[in-house]
Amino acid sequence: MKTIRWIWVYVSKARWAIGLSMLVLVLGQSAQIMAQGSQKFLIDDVLVGKHYDKLKWVLLYFTLTYLTSYVLNWWGRYLTRMNGLCLHKHMGSSLMSVIQRTPVSSIQSGRTAKWVQYFTSDIQQVSTFVTDELPRGIQQLGGTLLLIAIIGWNSPVVLGIVTVFSVLYIAIGRYFAPIMRKQVREMQEKRGELLTKIEEGISSTREVIAFNRMAWEEKSFRGTFAIFFDRVMQNGKLANSQLLLSNSVQWIGRMAVLVFGGYSVIKGNVSIGAFVIVYQYSNQLFTNYQTVFNFAMNMSGQLAYSDRVKELFEQEKIGEGTRELRAPVKSIEFESVTFAYPGTERHVLNDLDLSLPTGRKLAIVGASGGGKSTITQLLLRFFEPSSGCIRINGIPLSDIRMTDWMGKLSVVFQEPFLLPDTIRNNLMLGRVGITDEQMIDACRSAQIHDFIESLEQGYDTVVGERGYTLSGGQRQRVAIARAMMGDPELMIMDEATSALDMETEQKLQENLDKRRAGKTTIVIAHRLSTIRNADLILVMHQGRLVEQGTHEELMAKDEAYRRLVSTMSENGAGSIGA
Repeated sequence: MKTIRWIWVYVSKARWAIGLSMLVLVLGQSAQIMAQGSQKFLIDDVLVGKHYDKLKWVLLYFTLTYLTSYVLNWWGRYLTRMNGLCLHKHMGSSLMSVIQRTPVSSIQSGRTAKWVQYFTSDIQQVSTFVTDELPRGIQQLGGTLLLIAIIGWNSPVVLGIVTVFSVLYIAIGRYFAPIMRKQVREMQEKRGELLTKIEEGISSTREVIAFNRMAWEEKSFRGTFAIFFDRVMQNGKLANSQLLLSNSVQWIGRMAVLVFGGYSVIKGNVSIGAFVIVYQYSNQLFTNYQTVFNFAMNMSGQLAYSDRVKELFEQEKIGEGTRELRAPVKSIEFESVTFAYPGTERHVLNDLDLSLPTGRKLAIVGASGGGKSTITQLLLRFFEPSSGCIRINGIPLSDIRMTDWMGKLSVVFQEPFLLPDTIRNNLMLGRVGITDEQMIDACRSAQIHDFIESLEQGYDTVVGERGYTLSGGQRQRVAIARAMMGDPELMIMDEATSALDMETEQKLQENLDKRRAGKTTIVIAHRLSTIRNADLILVMHQGRLVEQGTHEELMAKDEAYRRLVSTMSENGAGSIGA
């Protein structure tokens, strides 16, 4: 019942449209049944009774009812399709919103194909069930009730025979339904694993070929497919068992109706026309019972799809926040912040107290695992602190509306993501109000404009999947230009220039410093050349802030920062804490 109530939240917004489709389909089914009824008058009145003058009225009745049935059924199919697409769109948009508010840890712990399956399979199944299969089930139910009334009026005994065998039908359905639902759920889970395996196989093609592991990859795929195949076959065997029992019941029931009806005609209790139409209606009633039974079976399976989607909608989400943040960011404070990544016990940040001055270029350095990138991930609200609080202008970050906060910052990661689209669209990312001049100016600052112009299609050049037709340094510079567009209040660069050569990075840093003067820029880097001209350098060690100051001030102290620089010089690595 909880799953049905959850589905109703989405269905209720289109309940009138779905209700109309049900009504139209039921009326179409009723008109079709009434069209069949013309056979009784044709046999008894025209053929047997030889009232040939009634033929035209019988044909007129048949034509009108048949055309009515055709039009209503066509309209009903149109409505169900339209409702299905609308519901699919609505649920898909809601699911995308849920995923965007899902903790990054949950996203990263899952597989890409798993999330894709929610959109391509589960939501499709739910929307199809609600807007197509459910109305058709109601259509068959309405037709069933009409057939019961007609058969009961003409021959209560035949109705009794059909009812008895239908009870057996329903008993079979009640027995198989929970088993079918469980098997469908397991089959969907294995299907998701298979899709994940396919996605991984395609993504890792380069490495598989390079290491000559084609046979290993094929064996792994065959194993995953074998498990999925086994679940499909189990489901098929169960369905076949159900069909064997139900079809046997249906066949025996039809024979019983035929024997009784034939006996009644011989005794003169019913007319030939009445016998023919009652027998046809009884066969159709058996078929309707089977359809309703299959609908009940499918409903159990469809609820398994709904359960999967419902679980995703109800999982933990990042709080939206309700407080507005319209004023400029004046202060960023970490108050006794402790944090451990989900599934681990080691604290990456330990009771961290940190004040990030705004309007300046800040650099965060330290050995690997010291908590540098964790600070930015908390600022981006990819994760929430285990304890403590982050305050923006004195307001807890978790209380601030996500759209207000994210609208004030931009970020560049070490491995930026580019869409398989044009460079222009990758730079714009759907933003409005940014002119081509602003875009080109940002690309000049990021040292990428000349390269883009050298391409045959220029800014309209389509990059490959994840931008892999570009080099790592080119992808980073496109991402930096994208982040600089719009001049955000806060810009975060997490190893954003690690793939650039020293000369290009130096020019980019000079342009960035000029462009970002008076604005807050947080830089996380290992290269000394990247951070030495920062207004303030923060040194992290084992999740704590151990030093802060300018490059010259920290070198004069001869403590943690200087040791990092010395290690860099001794190793010749050209980076701090590499």
